[in-house]
Amino acid sequence: MEIRVPDDGGDELTLISFNGRKYPMFPATALETLPSVEMRSDDILVCAFPKSGTHWVWEITRLLVAGKLDRDDISKGTAMMEFINEDEYKDLPSPRVLNTHLLFRELPKQVKEKKPRILYVTRNPKDVTVSFYNFVKKLPMFYKYSGEWKNFVRPSLEGRFDYGSWFDYVKDWEEVKKTTDVPILTLNYEDMKEDVFREVKKIRDFLGTDRSDEFVKEVCDHCSFGSMKDIKANFSEIVYRKGEIGDWKNWFTVAQNEWFDKLYEEKMKDCPLSFRYTLK
Repeated sequence: MEIRVPDDGGDELTLISFNGRKYPMFPATALETLPSVEMRSDDILVCAFPKSGTHWVWEITRLLVAGKLDRDDISKGTAMMEFINEDEYKDLPSPRVLNTHLLFRELPKQVKEKKPRILYVTRNPKDVTVSFYNFVKKLPMFYKYSGEWKNFVRPSLEGRFDYGSWFDYVKDWEEVKKTTDVPILTLNYEDMKEDVFREVKKIRDFLGTDRSDEFVKEVCDHCSFGSMKDIKANFSEIVYRKGEIGDWKNWFTVAQNEWFDKLYEEKMKDCPLSFRYTLK
C-alpha cells in the first residue's frame, strides 16, 4: 500500500507499507514472495542498513568471488532481494552475491536451513543519516521528497521513514548474532576506511576464496571511491556522493548534535556497540 510520511516540516516521502514496515517504492511482489525464495548453501548475503556501505562491500565481494577484475557497470540493484523478483536472480551462477537492507527475520525462511554466509555491515548513524537524506533527495522517482535537512534528521533517526530505526536495526542484528548458527562476519565502514586491505582480507578469509594478497590489493584499488564513481557512471551521482567519515559535521547543528547524543544514550544504553564519528 502506498503511503505518504511527513517530515517535521510537512514535506512527505512516498513509501509503501507492507506487513507493518515501511519500504521504498519497490515492486510489492518482491516483498510478498521473499519468504519463499529458494536459497543455496553457497549464497553470500551482504546485509546493512541503507547508506552503510552496501554497494562498496557488495562490489568487493563480487570481485573476490569472481577472481578477476572488471569494469562492468553493474548495480547491486540487480541482486537486491527486496527490490527485484526472484526470477531475476534465481539462475545466477553460484555462488550468488545478493544484498538486502532487511532485518534477519525478514529474510527468506530457507536462510536458517541453508546457512548462507552473511556479511553484515555497520556505519555510524550520523553519517548514515546525512547520506540517506542526500540519497532520498536525488531519487524523486521513488520518494517524491523535497524537504529540508532540518526537518528530516529527527524523524529519520526516530525510525519514521523506510526501513525503520537504525537503532532497532543494529540492535536486532546484535541479538541475531548471539543466537543463530548462520555464519556472519561483521564489518564496519569506519574500519574499512581506516584500512581497507586489512578488512578485505577478512572478507576473503571468511568466504574461503583462494585469493592472493596481491589480488586483494588490486580489488581494494579497483573499488576505491574514486574508481567506483568512474566505473559506475550510470548511477554514481546518486549512490556515490562523498564516502567520507565525519561529513555529519557539515550538517548537524549544535542543537541537533546534542539531541542525537541524548537519543543515542537512551536507545543504546543496554547495547555494547560503539562507533567512530571521525578518523584521526
